[in-house]
Amino acid sequence: MNKHDPNNIERELRDFPTHKLSQSSQEKIHQNLMTSVQKVKKTKRREIVMKKVMIGTVSVAALVLFILLGVNTFFNTNQNTGEVDEEVNNPPQQEPEQQEPESSAVPEFDEEKAREIMTNYKQAFVSLTEARNSDGLITTFDSISEVHSHLSEVMSADLASRTIDSYVEEKDDGVYLIAKDAPTWLAEDTEFTVERVNDEHYKIIQERNNELIGHKELIFHSEWRDEKWIVSQIDSNNLESEEEEEELTIEEKAETIIQAIHNRNMESLAEQVHPEKGLLFSPYVFIQEDAVVFEKNQVATLLNDNEQYLWGHSDGSGEPIELTPNEYFDQFLDIEALLEPDEILVDQVKQRGNSINNLKEVFPESTVVEYYHSGTEEYDGMDWSSVNLVFEQDQNGSWKLVAIVKDQWTI
Repeated sequence: MNKHDPNNIERELRDFPTHKLSQSSQEKIHQNLMTSVQKVKKTKRREIVMKKVMIGTVSVAALVLFILLGVNTFFNTNQNTGEVDEEVNNPPQQEPEQQEPESSAVPEFDEEKAREIMTNYKQAFVSLTEARNSDGLITTFDSISEVHSHLSEVMSADLASRTIDSYVEEKDDGVYLIAKDAPTWLAEDTEFTVERVNDEHYKIIQERNNELIGHKELIFHSEWRDEKWIVSQIDSNNLESEEEEEELTIEEKAETIIQAIHNRNMESLAEQVHPEKGLLFSPYVFIQEDAVVFEKNQVATLLNDNEQYLWGHSDGSGEPIELTPNEYFDQFLDIEALLEPDEILVDQVKQRGNSINNLKEVFPESTVVEYYHSGTEEYDGMDWSSVNLVFEQDQNGSWKLVAIVKDQWTI
């Protein structure tokens, strides 16, 4: 029971002794007591409200604090994640490696420099000829690779390889220089021009006109490589006009071809080859149906070809003649004796040996120029030989070489 409840107080007041108090006094006392009760009751209510307010305030403060802590954690997490993402997407820049110092500037290229380069180029090859013995053995180098390194000092690796393919062969006892016409040099007594391609590439251009190479424009390419000038490539342009070619008789053309064969000057030989029919080779005057034929553009570099071809079959034994172009020239076109022939015949086909001569059957529209050597007394003339140069006219009416046919004593 609540002692401060007004109803309970009222009941207790009725039972309270009056001590003979007047009615008005009793009502006044009663009124004061009830006012006091009401004040107490209000005070209690106020305390309860204050407690509730305090609890609510604490709850709100706790909620606000929780929210603030959560937001702070969220932003901190995002910031850390962003930093990680930034590190992934934008990794730390590495300090650039220290670059090597740039090479020195390319020296000026002029006519004096061109002469120096071409002199060094020539001397590199001449040194090989000076170092060979009577058998052709190069005494200063022991291998092809050593010769290649030597030549590469003044020319490109590709040009050095092509030079070696044409002029050097390796045998069991060393490296040998092949006896043939030397490469084409810059003529010291002839004017030339220098043409710039770029700062590291120049052309040395010279016009030449002689019986050996004909009328040509020679182009020596010089490039700046590995801090030095080298000869990287050699080109040529034919400058002979049709009128100049027509001025040559077929005998003059034959003489040019004989010189080219002897000197192994395949570019000069290629200039005389028929552009459509190419050039046929036969070791005997009876031409087989499957005789070897090379196109005009192949002839210019024929001696660089290391492939073995079937040129025919040996007379008597019937053994296949399988040789590289270089080996074929050595065996069948060593024509030094024909430089001073006993006879030069034009379209006078003769049956000299046992082999049937079918030149005119194979080339009915041809003109044949034969260089003939009668042999020596030592061998009673059995070492005779001849070379038949077979010409046919091209579509412009010019006589062009279509076949080189060897003839010699056979069994």
